[in-house]
Amino acid sequence: MRVGVVGAGLMGAEMIRNVAAAGHEVTVFARTSEKAEGLPARQATDVTAAVDGTDIALLSVTDSEDVLEVVSMIIAADAPPPIIIDTSTIAPAAAREAAVLAASAGAEYLDCPVSGGPPGAAAGTLAVMCGGTHAGVAAAAPVLDLIGDPAKRVHCGPVGCGLVAKLVNNLLVAIISAGTAEAFGIGQRAGVEPEVLVRVVTASSGDSWQLRNLFPRVLAGNHAPGFRARDLRKDLRHARGLAGGPLAIGDPTAALFEDVDDMLDYGAVARLLMDLPDPDTPEETP
Repeated sequence: MRVGVVGAGLMGAEMIRNVAAAGHEVTVFARTSEKAEGLPARQATDVTAAVDGTDIALLSVTDSEDVLEVVSMIIAADAPPPIIIDTSTIAPAAAREAAVLAASAGAEYLDCPVSGGPPGAAAGTLAVMCGGTHAGVAAAAPVLDLIGDPAKRVHCGPVGCGLVAKLVNNLLVAIISAGTAEAFGIGQRAGVEPEVLVRVVTASSGDSWQLRNLFPRVLAGNHAPGFRARDLRKDLRHARGLAGGPLAIGDPTAALFEDVDDMLDYGAVARLLMDLPDPDTPEETP
């Protein structure tokens, strides 16, 4: 199978490795060409060249405008791929617009945002939330099986529904991570060490994925980006757009993340709420 990939960032690069490792021919276009260096894929000079004549296009870009621009370039190819898998997290309305563009060239667009971060992308165990037709998702399965765990793939409904599900997930990511940091900060200042609180809460009803997977790095002062704060803020804006009005919990949570450095991992929100090690101290670097 020939797969054309657009985007070779933290997630896209790992997807490329997994697809190529399965024996498929991969061509990639990366806006920053250095990101594609060393990947098991032929580099293309533009989007159209990356996808022309391929069986599937796989997208991993930043936001709605990027996706619409890329899809416009894909359908300009002499032989556009029949299936476009978009793993980007964008506005559902933009996904529906992209689907109309794709259909004008006889291609099917699927919104397939993912969850699991770079470790899940590297392991090929991402959760994938699919929006599109049943036939389209079935046709995309050979690639979807390589980038994610089939047991964690859910067909959420028509185009746009995968993104709705992803935005619900990421709103919870923000609320739970910030809430955990606030609660731990209160406990820390009241005299209980965070490591002790971890032992208590992971054995109790306040346990969460965030506590088990994010907070070991947070408590060590490690905020190397897996999911950048700027990207979570973007997703929170799209989640608010779904609501069409104020969010009782989501809005104050989003306001907290506005004070987190763009390029740090979203877990750095804990620095606003807890006393944490200096991330620049060598002995605390993992």
